[in-house]
Amino acid sequence: MAIDLREHTDTEPPAPSKLDKRRRGMVLVLLFALVVGGVSLWAWWPGRGADVRSGTDLVDAQGLADRYGIDITLVGISAAGGIVDFRYQVVDPDKADAVIHDINTYPKLVVEDTGATLALRSLPHSHNRTLELGGNYFFLMPNAENAIHAGDLVTIVVGDVRLEHVPVEG
Repeated sequence: MAIDLREHTDTEPPAPSKLDKRRRGMVLVLLFALVVGGVSLWAWWPGRGADVRSGTDLVDAQGLADRYGIDITLVGISAAGGIVDFRYQVVDPDKADAVIHDINTYPKLVVEDTGATLALRSLPHSHNRTLELGGNYFFLMPNAENAIHAGDLVTIVVGDVRLEHVPVEG
């Protein structure tokens, strides 16, 4: 006579209830939403996404003036750190016109240490007259996420060129 060493049970494990299946489904949906939300937040966060410096030509101050008719006179922080003051002088009014009227050439500032980027999305102010040779103009940009601080070095991207190592004043 053979002895059966297997344990005998009269009951099968209980089948998952409808409530357990529903909870599992809700957990999966929640996990999916968290992953999608996290990826979206990462892509949106300042300094993330495509680097605006890529595909641009490195120029010096004279190269920027030759290409876009402006000479950068100040990148500064004001309003308790909430505003970036970007000032420039017009050295060629015809070329400089694109800097204020074409969204593709609006100045973008990239903090060199962190890669955080500030970019205007719309015309910040209007010039009701033509730009004047030697005229001084400015953009005021919100300092989103307190990205730029006095003493930082920034790269200024204008259209298809970039000017590196510009100090930020306080």
